[in-house]
Amino acid sequence: MSRERQSGVAAVTAILIVAVAASAATVMLAQESATLDQAMMVASRAQADQYARAGIDWARGILAQDGQAAGEVDSLAEGWAQPIAGLPVERAVVAGSIVDEQGKFNLNNLVAGKSHSAEDLEIFRRLLASVGLPPQLSDAVVDWIDPDQDLASGDGAEDAYYLGLPRPYRAANQPMTQVEELYRVRGFDAAAVAKLAPYVTALVAPARTPINANTAPAQVLAAALPTIPPAAIAQMVAGRTAKPFTSKAQVDAWAKAIDPKASTAALDVKSGFFSVLVRVEQDQVQLADDALLQRTLATGKPAEVTVVWRRPRF
Repeated sequence: MSRERQSGVAAVTAILIVAVAASAATVMLAQESATLDQAMMVASRAQADQYARAGIDWARGILAQDGQAAGEVDSLAEGWAQPIAGLPVERAVVAGSIVDEQGKFNLNNLVAGKSHSAEDLEIFRRLLASVGLPPQLSDAVVDWIDPDQDLASGDGAEDAYYLGLPRPYRAANQPMTQVEELYRVRGFDAAAVAKLAPYVTALVAPARTPINANTAPAQVLAAALPTIPPAAIAQMVAGRTAKPFTSKAQVDAWAKAIDPKASTAALDVKSGFFSVLVRVEQDQVQLADDALLQRTLATGKPAEVTVVWRRPRF
């Protein structure tokens, strides 16, 4: 082989070696960059999660402070009811809101111990009808919660029904802990749950939880006050933020002024359960957490606010 040809081969070989080395370096840099991006994403998510936890702790503090200042009355005029639209915190933006869960109908009120609550069953049936759902769905909810295997009616469902499904399971036969359990109850599909969810809650308490007349939407109040005209309820709802009820006696007086036979047994003006939603955006991370908080008031002691449950939303 001539010297010129040898030189040409050597040059081509050198070029190929350089190309391979450059390609390997590019791959290594890309892998390192991806690893670095992943590490930064994990760090950002961890930081965002801490901000979400801090947001829930903020809500606990707000509710504890409110309990000390005005524990006997809760209304939409109070500080806890004012949402945070977007608070810059270092590289993150945090938003949050607190909702009075006793402004909704507690599904667990349907069953008291081993007995069904006739009054609450009627309230729930009226609420179902108001959102366009069959009132008889209430019987399946009662059977899901009550501790026995006896059907509330032909529209109810116990283990015999649920074990016959393609993916069998048993009825809970205990109080609900989250509204999403409705997805497992006979007759409730995603559309039905979406219609009902804004107006119901699942609170585990030793006794019946009343509906807060200062925070409940008109649909819930109408279900609890069937003899009060909807127009009167709408008028009350429109004015209660500026002038909330300050006692249960005031609620009773308002209702009886419209209908002397009206019963306000299901209503009150104070609450012990609140839900919190916290949203965090940091770098390319977006997350949201919600939690159920329970506030306990005792004379002469600071208000105690505990986390019943906490879960990620997305």
